[in-house]
Amino acid sequence: MSLLRRIGLTKEEIERMLGPVKPFVNAKPPRKKRAWKRIPDDMVARIKKEHHTMTNRELAKKYKISESAAWTARNLR
Repeated sequence: MSLLRRIGLTKEEIERMLGPVKPFVNAKPPRKKRAWKRIPDDMVARIKKEHHTMTNRELAKKYKISESAAWTARNLR
């Protein structure tokens, strides 16, 4: 407030110039829940049977899934 006092403005004068300021109610929007679809077991089996030189990007493009889903199917399931 010291800067405003040096300039000679008060909160009331600023509010008259800008109009009334509404208080901000919600600072953060609610987070969305992401429901990831599970890859079917038959697709996982087909992915595991693919040649080991195929990259995750190639598998993702072939099966129309994400690269991380292809990695998960190949390595974790």
